[in-house]
Amino acid sequence: MTSSYPHTASPGEPLLSNVLIDSRMLSDQVAEHLFRELVSGRLRGGQRINEAELARTLGISRNPIREAIRKLEERGLLVSSPRRGTFVRSFTRQDIEDVFSFRTMVEDFAVRQALTRMTPADVDGLRKMVDDMVEAANAGKEMELVQKDIGFHQRICELSGNSQTLRAFNNLHAEVQIFITLVEHRFESLEEAAADHYPVVDALASGDPDRAAKALRDHIQDSWRRIAAAYSDH
Repeated sequence: MTSSYPHTASPGEPLLSNVLIDSRMLSDQVAEHLFRELVSGRLRGGQRINEAELARTLGISRNPIREAIRKLEERGLLVSSPRRGTFVRSFTRQDIEDVFSFRTMVEDFAVRQALTRMTPADVDGLRKMVDDMVEAANAGKEMELVQKDIGFHQRICELSGNSQTLRAFNNLHAEVQIFITLVEHRFESLEEAAADHYPVVDALASGDPDRAAKALRDHIQDSWRRIAAAYSDH
């Protein structure tokens, strides 16, 4: 499916070229701009990214746009097809079911293993990660929030001490990232989405493996339900 880029600067909204001069910083801002278009639903799965039209819309050259697109491809949010162009990544309902069922199993296993090795300092570190997520949410830094959210779950897998568990989680990285991106916009606010991780930390602090596993499983399954709702809206 092809479609032109849907967003233009609103009245009073500065063009990106008026805000930043450094091309690397400009590509970061273009990436953030595209990211917001994706999570808002203005860019949808299967939609083509038109570089030329986007350059005209934003009043900038195509180089920072290409760099921004490359960054989002690396994060699994966009996909390129030879001779066809770059498209927003799309998923089927079965893709969602497959990813979340496997992710639930991997992280349940990870948290049980991690809890036998976890120190109070490790728990404090995870709580600090959630604090940083809340801070990013309060600042409206959506891409940073998503990255910190993934980092939180990845850290639990690291603390398991099992390289295969961590590898399994990392193999889901791109899919988990785009789903977290969508999930956090199903909350009332980004701050609420970030704070939703505190019950997991509290359960880890208790030292009870069943409580910790249940808290993490409930957290992931809540995301699963929100994604299903987002999917049915399309």
